[in-house]
Amino acid sequence: MLIAAAAAVGVVALGGFAYMQLMKKGYIKYNEYDRRVEGRLRVGDVAPDLELTMYDGVAVRLSSLWSDGKPLFLVFGSCT
Repeated sequence: MLIAAAAAVGVVALGGFAYMQLMKKGYIKYNEYDRRVEGRLRVGDVAPDLELTMYDGVAVRLSSLWSDGKPLFLVFGSCT
């Protein structure tokens, strides 16, 4: 009985690991909003001049944020 329970836990753990690896690679979508694609930007590349929406809903271009010569640090991610 104990061996069967251990085998079942092992199968579930292995299945969960495989699922997470396939999701990381993009073969399985996380949810309907998951639109991850492999990008061309690398660490150290110049950021493209995107138009972003600020917290107050106002649109702003990246170039207007870095035009004063100060460094600009962007964090992209989910707020949930």
